[in-house]
Amino acid sequence: MNTNDDDQMLVTGINITPLVDVTMVLLIIFMVTATFVSEQALSVVLPKVATRENAPSPAISVSLGRDGQIKLMKKDVSLVELRDKISTEAQLDPDVKILVKADKDTSYEKVAELLDAIKLAGVVKVALSVERK
Repeated sequence: MNTNDDDQMLVTGINITPLVDVTMVLLIIFMVTATFVSEQALSVVLPKVATRENAPSPAISVSLGRDGQIKLMKKDVSLVELRDKISTEAQLDPDVKILVKADKDTSYEKVAELLDAIKLAGVVKVALSVERK
């Protein structure tokens, strides 16, 4: 009887090498597909200027489309909803920064209405996003 020899040859540990391999493949797939996610759902063509400043780093993004559509952090909102949500953010953080991305073909009136709503919400730090020529 060689039962003692069989017990000594029995592997009791778990081989985690396949688990690590699968995890690495999933991580690589996630990293590759994450680059395809667009920054914003609203297609905005920014105006081009000769000089440009860096955008404020932690900022709330507001996009204004050619036809007047407004998106707050990729979600459709009306002008009144925008003012209410930004007002709430301004109460929580008085130093909140807003980055406005307005399409170059948007009327000046729509941009002025948007900026007015942001100012009425209590935000004083507003930046306009542009592209460099």
